Amino acid sequence: MKNKLISVFSVMLIVALTLTACNLPGSQSNSATAEANAVPTEAPSTPGACLVGTWNLKDFAPYMDSIKQNLSSSSNNNVTFTSGDFSGSATFVFNTDGTTSLKMDSFTQSFTMSMTVSESTIDIPITLTVNGNSSAEYSVEGDQITFTNQNPGDMQVTIDTNGTASSMDQSLFGDPGSQKLYQYSCTDANTLSLKVIAVENMDLAPLILTRAQ
Repeated sequence: MKNKLISVFSVMLIVALTLTACNLPGSQSNSATAEANAVPTEAPSTPGACLVGTWNLKDFAPYMDSIKQNLSSSSNNNVTFTSGDFSGSATFVFNTDGTTSLKMDSFTQSFTMSMTVSESTIDIPITLTVNGNSSAEYSVEGDQITFTNQNPGDMQVTIDTNGTASSMDQSLFGDPGSQKLYQYSCTDANTLSLKVIAVENMDLAPLILTRAQ
């Protein structure tokens, strides 16, 4: 049972770290600021021009499902997940000057982790909540975005596991002093796909955003 409890802790840690993707070696961070409401009226004709604007994350389920499928496979399906409710909002802003910001307001996803222990199934309720604002600088090369000079601001990730909460100061932009790599595509004028890449042994579904402005 002790080993099972350690496994539970490890799974939850992996979930939290996966949400912040893979940090690649980079230079030391300088605080970057971004105006959340600074949205240009016209996108420039430069690489990544379709990124510019304000984007809302409407559906978190495919991304979470891909995490859960990877974790289930790595445990030989001894650990499985069932999705629960999703609520709150997440807003990305990409500015023309190479700065970006992220605002998450009571962004909450619940799910149940089921574990097989001595031929019995244990169900563990889990709730992931993200709140706060963070910012960074970004650059575009081909179909890849690199985030640097992260300012985590007051962003906080909270994971409640069966009534016990653990907090992490994190951001989808990555930790200060690192580089965060995404693959992006603008499938149309109002839809943006952001796929976390360079995560070893995990093929994660993209985050799908819709244009707000």
